Amino acid sequence: MRRSVIPAIFVLASVPAFGAGFHALSLPGSQLGVLSADGRSGAGGLVGGASGGFRWNEGETPELLTGAMSIRAISASGRYVAGSSLDASQREVATWWDADGIAHSLGGLPGADARAGVLSVAYGITDQPRLVGSAVNAERASTAFVWAAGDGMHALVSTGIASGASGVSSDGRRIFGWSEDADATRRGVLWNQGRMCCSVETGATSNDLAGANRGATLLLGFVRDAGDSERPFRWIPDANSSRTPIANAPALGPMRFTASSDDGSVLVGAAGSGAQRIAVVWTERGGVERLDAFIAEQGIAVPAGWVLCAATAVSADARRIAGFGLKDGRFDSFVIDLPRSTADAAVRTSTAP
Repeated sequence: MRRSVIPAIFVLASVPAFGAGFHALSLPGSQLGVLSADGRSGAGGLVGGASGGFRWNEGETPELLTGAMSIRAISASGRYVAGSSLDASQREVATWWDADGIAHSLGGLPGADARAGVLSVAYGITDQPRLVGSAVNAERASTAFVWAAGDGMHALVSTGIASGASGVSSDGRRIFGWSEDADATRRGVLWNQGRMCCSVETGATSNDLAGANRGATLLLGFVRDAGDSERPFRWIPDANSSRTPIANAPALGPMRFTASSDDGSVLVGAAGSGAQRIAVVWTERGGVERLDAFIAEQGIAVPAGWVLCAATAVSADARRIAGFGLKDGRFDSFVIDLPRSTADAAVRTSTAP
């Protein structure tokens, strides 16, 4: 199976190397979700008439990923991406794509119910490669898994009746995700070298982890209260499991942050839901801001016809932010390169490890 380049009628033009400013991928229907550590590679999903997934490298035309159902993760180097595809029985299974665009499906856990419509989905991948995600077990309950070449897929042990892995550190040692108790209370958890080591405790209130920096030393989560409102927090498990609420901006609605620069100086995410969702950014200096307002302060204008819906990824050095929005009412993806002075200032004010 060879690489599939998106047809010219679908892409308006190849993406050139970028400089400071706002850059559209010009890929209608795309939702860029992840970036490599240097920010020069990314991947995401396609919605609408062109459902599936894609991979993008700076200066190249985006590439369709053959058979993709979803794209959830990219390795630190950008060499591999992961998500899910359909197997021969039309079941969704965790899958990764190599540098040549060849798909490698993982199947499911031993003993998994073959009647299940979804056997597994990958949510994290390293450059080894090692994959993590969620799979159904023999009882058809969701279970966090880890997979490595030559070792196969194995369930991660948790204290709950269900679990899932949401991401993995670049070195593969730390896996973060969730565990759910019999009373449906969910909490964010961390596995270290295959063992569950700590969790976010918020009493009867459920919480979850939605993202992290690439070392998984700073984790991003949200608490869901009785009214289903989400309040974001940062969690540094190596600092006595301290959980720090992120000051919310009530006018923007419930929000969650899904990605962090390596030092925690810049967090990106979205506020609101559905048609009212807007991209947001958090910095030590400015707190929570709308992404469009934040970049306007740096002299970067959002082009006419664009609405920024979600900021989904940030490079390791905090100089590049990516996400998706609506361009003239249709989804498309963007990359924003911040002026060097702005990114450097954010790094200098960081208090994260």
